[in-house]
Amino acid sequence: MSRFYRVALLFLMLTLVLTSCKDRLDLENITLVLMMGIDLDEDNNLVIFSSSPVFSKEAKKKNETTKVQAITSRQARGEFEARVSALISNGKLQNILIGRKVLQHEGWMNLLDVLMRDSKSRINVRMIAVDGPVEEVMFFTPDDKRRLPLHIAKLVDTAHMRNLVEKTTLFEFVRLVFEKGVTPYVTELHKTPKEVVVTGTALLDDKGLYRDSLNLMENELLQILQDEKLADLTLTVILDDLKHKKSIFETRAVSFYITKVIQKVKVDYISDHFRFDIRLKLPVHLTEQMFRLNAEKHTKELETMINKQLELEMTTLVKKIQKNKLDPIGLGLYARAYQYKAWKKVENDWGGAFAKAEVNIHIETTIKDHGEVQ
Repeated sequence: MSRFYRVALLFLMLTLVLTSCKDRLDLENITLVLMMGIDLDEDNNLVIFSSSPVFSKEAKKKNETTKVQAITSRQARGEFEARVSALISNGKLQNILIGRKVLQHEGWMNLLDVLMRDSKSRINVRMIAVDGPVEEVMFFTPDDKRRLPLHIAKLVDTAHMRNLVEKTTLFEFVRLVFEKGVTPYVTELHKTPKEVVVTGTALLDDKGLYRDSLNLMENELLQILQDEKLADLTLTVILDDLKHKKSIFETRAVSFYITKVIQKVKVDYISDHFRFDIRLKLPVHLTEQMFRLNAEKHTKELETMINKQLELEMTTLVKKIQKNKLDPIGLGLYARAYQYKAWKKVENDWGGAFAKAEVNIHIETTIKDHGEVQ
């Protein structure tokens, strides 16, 4: 057999095993659900929303938003298909918006079951809590933004990279729910009259019920305690011990960014309760000071005041989450690793055990840079 025939035979055999395009679907014949919303109406009826891009040149709006009442998420899909003109696909789902009213009812996580079972769904979809009606967000059509589902996805990703919010995917959320050493959390946003704003992080208990929220500053402190800082973290604190002249603009505020977090956690179990000693070494670079002080000459004094203020604010944050019997920091993971016998006694109620724990925070900042101009 000549070389030509051998190549032709090989080519023919390859074409026989190629994947066919028999089930090909044109883009204009698919409704790509990019964002899904779950909420309760005034009568506590389940309401589910979907937002999909419109690819038709004849359409004036770039998004198609649909609202239905349903008993389950899967039933809602049938209601959607009765209203849209193309086949529905969840394969490109970016965000799941969940109203706070939903998060306050036990068993709401059953609504996510269909997404976990469907192999065509994205398990890395962002879980987002909404402070207010989900409908206001879903039907919002800003003129100066990209498609709303893509805008919200980018908004959450950017805020997370700046350590302002926690970002939780569906896969990560399920892991947090089943992990006994930490309580779950999701990004939280709010709709203002003119824009959608990321407000912080919603804290949930081990059953997924909403308990409290962290603002942007508190979330930055949480990121430090979690030792999960992403990019350079910027903080602004007010130094209460600083002597200053009374002025509108001399606020005693100092801003700096943290380039690295060096953390050591010691765990003890004394008198039937846990004790955590958290030591943090933070190299900081000054970026702003709203008071008159030669920072270069008074470096040690300034470091001491920053240490005291950060310790105070972090201790306040810890007491806040302990009051709600939560542990988004994940100190339960340290308790399990270093005090396993004691941990086994409380693993099924770690939130309650952590509420009684003693947490001591020690911070040592080192000013590495005072800025270009003193």
